[in-house]
Amino acid sequence: MDQLFSNREIAVSVWILIFFSLAFTKKEVRSSAKAVVLGFCNSKILSLFILMGAYTYFIVDFLSGVGIWSLDQLKNTILWFVFVASTELFKANKIHSEDGYFRGSIKGHFKLLTVFEFIVAFHCFSLIAEIIIVPVTSVLVMLLAYSEIKEEYKPVERVMNFILSAFGVFLLIYGAYFISTNFGDFAKHKTMMDFVIPIILSTLLLPFIYVVSIFQLYEQILVRVNIYTDDRFYRLYAKVKALIHFNRDHKNLNSWLAYACASDFESRKSINESIFSYHKREL
Repeated sequence: MDQLFSNREIAVSVWILIFFSLAFTKKEVRSSAKAVVLGFCNSKILSLFILMGAYTYFIVDFLSGVGIWSLDQLKNTILWFVFVASTELFKANKIHSEDGYFRGSIKGHFKLLTVFEFIVAFHCFSLIAEIIIVPVTSVLVMLLAYSEIKEEYKPVERVMNFILSAFGVFLLIYGAYFISTNFGDFAKHKTMMDFVIPIILSTLLLPFIYVVSIFQLYEQILVRVNIYTDDRFYRLYAKVKALIHFNRDHKNLNSWLAYACASDFESRKSINESIFSYHKREL
């Protein structure tokens, strides 16, 4: 029977458990963790995660219906949701400030490096070896990141780059050797699905992330309406009127709010005139 969790996943989990067990002995860490949990429990954040969970469920149901997804992929899907989908959700507000975001996201899944990473991850060492390898490589990566901060640490950076590159090449060669000598285990339908399913899920998640990014963009812009009036009706009227008039033109919507003044939001007529005068000025 196949092992549910690989030795590498078990080793990572063990070290995470050790790290948090030691960290939580400190009062400051417990206080910070409490603040993070309370922040995550914000109704808007929870709502987005619930919606993304529902969207993922429909994607999985569709893929299952066409024979692509099976219960064997449940673990990979959960890990993908926690580590990949969640990251994409938190990056949604950057979509409109980064050119070619979606093109780059899709291309990233099909890079040769992705294949190399899959080959490296296909075979794990013994649990004891993985428990040693995980913290050692983590420390080396942290040393590399730290050495890149200042110019005087450049010799250390070169050494860390060499060690990590050499170790990466070793893992790649070892992984390729293992696959060549155990090709029957590698050339299975499940192995292909382990590689393909996360890519499919990430690609199909993009429409949801785009909708979230649009919502966040307009929310950030329209929240400025609240500055101009305390009246709830006029706030709502101004937002709806602006959305109808400017539609997807968020740049002019943003400019209109910079152009408007408090007196423009005293009545429906003044709001309409403010939008009209801005539009006339642009013409």
